[in-house]
Amino acid sequence: MAAEFVGSFIKAFVLLFAIMDPFAGVPIFIALTEKLSRIGRNKAANQAVLLAGIVALSFVFFGTLLLDALRIRISDFQIAGGIVLGIMGLQILFGFERERHKPQDYHVAAVVIGVPLITGPGVITTATVLSASEGVWVTALATVASLLATWLVIRESFWLHKIFGPQVIDAFSRVMGLILVAVAVSFIRAGLGGG
Repeated sequence: MAAEFVGSFIKAFVLLFAIMDPFAGVPIFIALTEKLSRIGRNKAANQAVLLAGIVALSFVFFGTLLLDALRIRISDFQIAGGIVLGIMGLQILFGFERERHKPQDYHVAAVVIGVPLITGPGVITTATVLSASEGVWVTALATVASLLATWLVIRESFWLHKIFGPQVIDAFSRVMGLILVAVAVSFIRAGLGGG
């Protein structure tokens, strides 16, 4: 029982962390906060992850209820989500730029980073599907763990960029993109199998 829980947790964590892809967010976070103080950047990172967490956990706990209310089968959502994840994965894999914004202050940076950069359509889809297939509490714990890991990466963006350089950061992001494409295929296959 414990081994099954751990296995489900690891699976959910890897999927969610790959979709959040904080490494892709490093250059964007730097661009959005380069004129802010260290305190301002920390506040932006804290608020971004808090906002992303509220949205993600809302779909962990209530996503399947929303689908039931709209009479959408989880298999349909898996296929739709797989298509969205596939497009996102290909965009990351081939290096297409995400939209950039010019913030006024750390509040604006937090909103842009939190949603949709950390918690976007991919995380919402995955959180909903995982809560139905792996269980709500496993998915909730994996979501929190993924958010904490993402927070560490985003918060230390300037340090990571300085130590590893843009090439290594970009390579990590491309790997996450490849994982996303694989997840997308598995979602679509599972959705088609669910009839």
